[in-house]
Amino acid sequence: MSSSQVSFTKEQAIVYPQERFHISQPVSPGSYLGPIDASLPGADKPPLLFQPFKVKDLTLANRVIVAPMCMYSSQDGFMNAFHVAHLGSFAIHGAGLILTEASAVQARGRISPQDAGIWSDDHIHKLKEISEMVHAQGSKIGVQLAHAGRKASSQAPYSQPPSSEYWPDDVVSASGGEAFKWSDLYVAPRELSVEEIKETVRAFGEAAVRAAKAGMDTVEIHGAHGYLLHNFLSPVSNHRTDEYGGSLENRARFLLEVIKEVRSQFPAERPIFLRVSATDWVEKVIDGPSWEIEQTVQVAKWAKEAGVDVIHVSSGGNVAQQQITAFPGYQVPFAERVKREVPGLHVVAVGILTGGKQAEQVLEHEQADLIAVARGFLREPSFVSSAARELNVKAKLSQQYERGRRDK
Repeated sequence: MSSSQVSFTKEQAIVYPQERFHISQPVSPGSYLGPIDASLPGADKPPLLFQPFKVKDLTLANRVIVAPMCMYSSQDGFMNAFHVAHLGSFAIHGAGLILTEASAVQARGRISPQDAGIWSDDHIHKLKEISEMVHAQGSKIGVQLAHAGRKASSQAPYSQPPSSEYWPDDVVSASGGEAFKWSDLYVAPRELSVEEIKETVRAFGEAAVRAAKAGMDTVEIHGAHGYLLHNFLSPVSNHRTDEYGGSLENRARFLLEVIKEVRSQFPAERPIFLRVSATDWVEKVIDGPSWEIEQTVQVAKWAKEAGVDVIHVSSGGNVAQQQITAFPGYQVPFAERVKREVPGLHVVAVGILTGGKQAEQVLEHEQADLIAVARGFLREPSFVSSAARELNVKAKLSQQYERGRRDK
């Protein structure tokens, strides 16, 4: 399925200017207001987690990021009222930066038929509504630009769309054929041609233009979790013999072309994030080379030179046989390695970061500059407030929620 094969119909809606009214937030929710108990040791010093963070023209009220989480709640790539409420709730509750779920730069780049998209100008309208809502609360927002690669056209988890909504004959990856299926539950991909690689690079750039028009403060290029850019990076999934396969330089070529294209199409004063998987986690189960931290560090250096300002370090997702022992903070050492070996590149840590004290420890030990949380926000949309209480911080609430702080 290509974007040209998808048709959209537009309903004429009455829009009242009053619907765009917002209560002003002189101080952004999540901002540090002082200690809860000034008598406690160290109460006079704001924790790092609640100190502002600035990169280019983007200033965050705190260092807590909502990591991208697929909601599988879209039709034809459109975000909707659910996304306004879902993402807006994190802004109301004080997240410094909200990264939207993976949004496909091509229709065939969705994981499932119910994934969000940014391959059409028609998608801008709702994204702009979301960004305006988030900004009105004083928070910041970015959209994750993605292509699912060999994980595309897979089953949506919450429902069963008709078979006509899938595209099994147009699933693409670095290398193609039955041997390159992610698992038996996935479609066999076909190898992306060089011409299609160039088209996909342009699609990422066009998506960045749409993101800017929608008012996004940043974009995050998704190069992790076994999706298309990761398919090219890893020698497990990339067996090409042309200029996009073989050496690390060749395997990273596609990603670096995407970064340069996005950088050229997105406002220069706004930062670009890159999400990577630091390892495939298959060293013990697959013979031969795979993707691991040493290559990640080198690609991070190249990515910085190409225009990336912040790298978001995750892991895994490229191979079904992966062996991961997950525990709180299990990915932090990867973020720390990148931070220490790539000076000047800001680093986001993610991976079962469960609360304020743990997050603060990561920042204090200079293992990362920012903290991303995903499922923690699903469990508790007010994660920032809970982290603040752990750290003896009185954090600003949204104007409309301030009464909840008072006893009467």
